Amino acid sequence: MHSAKQRSVSLVLLAAVLGAQQPEQPSPPAQPQDRVDFEEVVESFLASDQSDAAKKERAVSAILDAADRGLPWLGERMRAIPEGDQGPRSKGIRALVVDVILGFVDRKSRSGVVYRGQYAALQALQPMASELLFEWLLRTPFWLPDTQRKTFVPAIADLQPTPPVPERLLAVTDIVENIEGESDDLRFSLSCLAWQWGRKQYIEARAAQLQKDSAEGDAEDRILAFRELSNVWYRVQEYRRAASTHAAMTAIAERSKYDLLPTDWYWGACYNALSARIDAAFVALERCADLHASPDVDPVRKLPRQLFETDPELNALRADPRFPALLLRAFPAKNDVEKGR
Repeated sequence: MHSAKQRSVSLVLLAAVLGAQQPEQPSPPAQPQDRVDFEEVVESFLASDQSDAAKKERAVSAILDAADRGLPWLGERMRAIPEGDQGPRSKGIRALVVDVILGFVDRKSRSGVVYRGQYAALQALQPMASELLFEWLLRTPFWLPDTQRKTFVPAIADLQPTPPVPERLLAVTDIVENIEGESDDLRFSLSCLAWQWGRKQYIEARAAQLQKDSAEGDAEDRILAFRELSNVWYRVQEYRRAASTHAAMTAIAERSKYDLLPTDWYWGACYNALSARIDAAFVALERCADLHASPDVDPVRKLPRQLFETDPELNALRADPRFPALLLRAFPAKNDVEKGR
C-alpha cells in the first residue's frame, strides 16, 4: 500500500474528479455477509479521525478482497458526495477511492495473469478512476515512482476504449514520440493504447521493423524477432496475426532444433484460443505441458498451475473434454511421478 504517500494527493484534483458524472454501472445486491466483510471495516475508518494508517489499509484491503461488491459500494458513496463537500466523511471516502484504485492496479499487475478486461471492474468507480489514472500517467505526482506509470496503461485501455479529449490524446502521443526521455516499455504500452484510439502508425512502424528483423540473421535472432512481433499483435488484439507469427516462429525453431520455452508454447495457445483456432491452441498447450513434465527443463522456466486453471484466455480450452488430461500431463500427480521413476 502507499497510504503515507497517497495522503499528499491534491483535494483539488479529487474535487475536479467529482465534476464530470457518467452513467453509473449497475451493481449486484449486497448480501449480509458482504457487509460484515467490508462495510463495517470501512465505516469504522470513516467514523474515526482517519489518522490511523493501518486502519485505512484494512479498509482498503477489505474493499479489494470483496471487489465485486466493494467497488460498486464505494463508487455509489463517492458519487453521492455533494459538490464542494469537504466534511471528514467525504474526505475519507475520497482518500479511500485513491488507495483502492492504486491497490486494485497493483494487485492485478502483480497477479501474473494478463488479459483484456482485467481492469474493467474499475468502471464501478467512474468517472473518478479514469480521471485519476490519466492524471497519474500524464502529470505524475512526486509520491508515485516514475516506473509505476506503465502499470496504469492497461487500466486506461479497459476504461477508455474510445479516444480521450484531444489534449490527453496529444499528451499520450508526445510520450510515445519522446524516445530520449521515456522508457521503451512505457512508449510501447502507450503505442498500443494509441492503436486502440486509431493512431496506428507507431505500432505499424514497430511491426515493420520486427518483420524485417525476422528475415535476417541466424535462427535465434529471427526467433527473437518473431517472438516480439507476436506479442505486438497480441497487445493490439490482432490475435490472428499473433497466431500466424507464432506459427512462423515455431517452424523456424523446429528446423533449427532451437529449444523454445514453456512460455512460448503457452502464449501460442492463448493466441490461437483467442483466434478460435481451438485445435491449434491444444497443440501448443500440449507442447507446453510436455515441457512442464520434463525434468530437463529448469523449474524457473515453468508456469504456475493456477495460470492453466484461471487464465480467461484459455476459457475455450477448459470447456473442452481434452483439457483435464492435458492439465494432468502438465502437472502429474505426485504418485504418478514416483511410479514413472
